[in-house]
Amino acid sequence: MNATGVRQFLTFAAIGVANTAVYWAVYATLNVWWPYLAAHLAGYAVSVVGSFLLNSYLTVRTRPTWRAFARYPLSGAVNVVGSGILLAIAVSGLGLDENLSAIAAGVLVTPLSFLLARWAITSGAAATGRAGRRPPHGQVTEDASRK
Repeated sequence: MNATGVRQFLTFAAIGVANTAVYWAVYATLNVWWPYLAAHLAGYAVSVVGSFLLNSYLTVRTRPTWRAFARYPLSGAVNVVGSGILLAIAVSGLGLDENLSAIAAGVLVTPLSFLLARWAITSGAAATGRAGRRPPHGQVTEDASRK
């Protein structure tokens, strides 16, 4: 992986950690007043939107699009299914500890989740007919010069 890919992966991982904290904060706060499943859904929705926006701007450094946003949950779905399969194999098949296996499974599927998230964000921008990339600092784009 080149330097850009490494930077993107590390940024993606850091956003994932921060996003988990956001999920828990929303869930724990709302769970005081709401049923736990409603609090879970709200926490998940906030974390998906936040993750998408942060990964668009910071990881891939592109403007978010609705098309990319529609594709983005695929990376989360693959993460849940993939880590669930690995967790089941580790615990039921190999007899490993449930808690350590959950962490290991999450770590193991993170690279695939990263690749899918990056694809979702960048293909969404490319499919709109524009790269969606922000211009270098101080440079005016053609669209901005028309305003």
